[in-house]
Amino acid sequence: MKIGIVGAGAVGLLAGAYLGRHHEVHMIVRREEQRRMLTKNGIACDTLESPVPVKASRSLDEEVDLILLTVKQHHLPDVLDDGLPAGVPLLFLQNGMTHYRRASIDPRPCFTGIVEHGARKENDCSVRHTGKGVMRIAPLTDEGFGVYRRLFEALAEEDFPIYLEARAETMLKKKLLVNAVINPVTAVFKVRNGKLLTNPYLCDIARKLCEEACDVLSLSFPDEWDRVCRIAEKTGSNHSSMLVDLMEGRQTEVDAISGYILEEGTRPLPYHEFIVTAVRAIEWEEGGNTNE
Repeated sequence: MKIGIVGAGAVGLLAGAYLGRHHEVHMIVRREEQRRMLTKNGIACDTLESPVPVKASRSLDEEVDLILLTVKQHHLPDVLDDGLPAGVPLLFLQNGMTHYRRASIDPRPCFTGIVEHGARKENDCSVRHTGKGVMRIAPLTDEGFGVYRRLFEALAEEDFPIYLEARAETMLKKKLLVNAVINPVTAVFKVRNGKLLTNPYLCDIARKLCEEACDVLSLSFPDEWDRVCRIAEKTGSNHSSMLVDLMEGRQTEVDAISGYILEEGTRPLPYHEFIVTAVRAIEWEEGGNTNE
């Protein structure tokens, strides 16, 4: 198949590397320098034997069977308004849930997914696979997978498994909750994920955030807190994506993650109010509070 991937950050590069082994991958990037590097070198991933050749361009000019949107939430409006081909199914792979609203009213066939792999972008054409996981995909329309089921099933590989889920909202809520607990705490206090379990004060903050988020999202606190702890332990040596964004002076997705919970809440959420303000303050100081 021909697959377009819009965005060549950690997730985009990881997906491009694994899918590019058996499909024709078109990487859509913003910078000319990255386009040249991908065209010349392909995508190198530490868990694959050799770089994977891909096509790279600044816009999607060729017909493709599927488009993966791997840009961050705050870049989605520009991408969706930039003339993506009509009729081609879109797969949203963002943290948070603000894209859920936009995608639900898009006339194109839309699907959403969560990536449970750990990935770290090394440079413009290289990615490190820091944790093996799965990709879960769910439809955003009542029609479900329909004629596209075989398309997604054809993407799955033994070392890059893909599972099809029936309910997008439940799937996204559970991923949102994990991100709303682990990401902002590790970002504000500049620690690896495992510190949420070994530092009792950070653990208490994380627990309170989990309680607030479960209340807003109508999820079971005991079940979700147990899952947060398991994920924090499994990814203990990793830096969260929000911490990496702050370290590299980029705008974070705190508004799409923790901000979404604040918007949906019907009562005061003091821990989320604090953590969102804290992340924004660090963004301001680090120069990442921009739309670049």
